[in-house]
Amino acid sequence: MTLRRRILLHYAATLSMSLVIVAFWSWFEFSEQREVALKGGVAATLQQSPLVETFEIILYGGLPALLLGVIGGRLLMRHALRPIEELTEAFENTTASNLAEPVARSGNGDELDRMSAVFNGMKERLGASFTQAREFTLHASHELKTPLTILHGTLEQMLGDNTTPVVHRERITSMLEEVQRLSVIVGQLAFLAKADAGQLETSHGKVALHDLVRDLVEDLTLLSAAQNITITLAACQPSEVVGDRMRLRQLLLILGDNAVKHNQKNGSIVLDLHQGEKQVVFRITNTGPVLPLELRSRVFERFLRGDASHGSTIEGSGLGLSIAESIARSHHGSLLFEVLADDRTQLTLLLPAGPA
Repeated sequence: MTLRRRILLHYAATLSMSLVIVAFWSWFEFSEQREVALKGGVAATLQQSPLVETFEIILYGGLPALLLGVIGGRLLMRHALRPIEELTEAFENTTASNLAEPVARSGNGDELDRMSAVFNGMKERLGASFTQAREFTLHASHELKTPLTILHGTLEQMLGDNTTPVVHRERITSMLEEVQRLSVIVGQLAFLAKADAGQLETSHGKVALHDLVRDLVEDLTLLSAAQNITITLAACQPSEVVGDRMRLRQLLLILGDNAVKHNQKNGSIVLDLHQGEKQVVFRITNTGPVLPLELRSRVFERFLRGDASHGSTIEGSGLGLSIAESIARSHHGSLLFEVLADDRTQLTLLLPAGPA
């Protein structure tokens, strides 16, 4: 039965019940008048006001019928809209991670059931496309590693050959840098493809996050020395999480490197770590160029380099924050980006708190 026909039948049933109530009370009033006429004659009947009789019919017959219509209509709309709400919620909760989970179908063959079937088919096609893209990235990155390694070794040999002219040495050095950069990008793409496929190998154990944050301060002091950036550790409470120490260190280094690259000369970086009851909160705040408003919601997209005026002068592939977010998600955490009122950029890492 179609949804349209089911709504029509429910509406007709509600309307019929309302008419039955009005008809019953009208019959009751007419029967009462008939009894009065039989017992008291026409004079007794004329003593009753038609306006009062009409009011009684409206009050005791019309109002209950109206109330039944409102309640029945409300229940009808609630019953009819519930599958739409459930389907809408399923649409909203659909992400790249749950494309293999089909939407539940009612099986009654109505329009919503057909829509669910169409949506499930679309999810299957999207899932297949995502799988093909991940497999292509994994295979491509794997196949590129070998020729890049050979090319890297060949260029190093040519650079170490004393017979190589000086002019060629400069070109070889430039080529070697580009090969190294390409190798890094290939490795990052392979990492993201494994993370998307749930194939990221991690070893979970107790990690003292405060030790990693203190190590990060030392690393940032060296990285930011050329720009004379001030590094401040505002707070570093003892915090313990369960996760992969190497991956968490990689995550913090990405955030720190991002804060240095997207900073300004004589700028500042502030780090603070707080231990809560249920989660550990790490914040890193830096001065520097502010990301345009239209790009802030896309900051974790891959290959996003910001606006053209700053992206061309900053080294990187635009994959760092995507990798950091993937590591955070693999530890059941999240990574948030925001621009503060004083135009400083802040990245907040939230991780579930481990044993105290």
